[in-house]
Amino acid sequence: MVKINYRNLAKRIVSILEEKKGKDIIMLDVRKVSDSMEYLIIASGSSDVHIKALVNTVEEEAGVPIYKKEISSRPTWAVLDYGNVMVHVFLAEARQFFSLEKLFSAGKIIELSEKRTKKNDKRSKKDN
Repeated sequence: MVKINYRNLAKRIVSILEEKKGKDIIMLDVRKVSDSMEYLIIASGSSDVHIKALVNTVEEEAGVPIYKKEISSRPTWAVLDYGNVMVHVFLAEARQFFSLEKLFSAGKIIELSEKRTKKNDKRSKKDN
């Protein structure tokens, strides 16, 4: 049995979402606050078609089998479950309503690139 490096899987998924123009992507290390997962990835899509494209591309290119996928025909929210990595892709309004970032605010934001750091710095300034 092959052991999966979940941090690398999460980083790969973030890269796929970035390539497909996912918006406001964050990756949280939630090992200290969750018994059911290690990493939580949250992203936004610009439309239901964009959400479908994002989750389908992640599923095709992640390189590991998915445990469960939840997406409706006209999604405002889709979930990909890779066991220890959960991926949530929302329309902006649904993301704001469900506010997973606040729910998992004790998780540690993982910085992945200089571009991402600048986005998070802007977000942090808005929150203050």
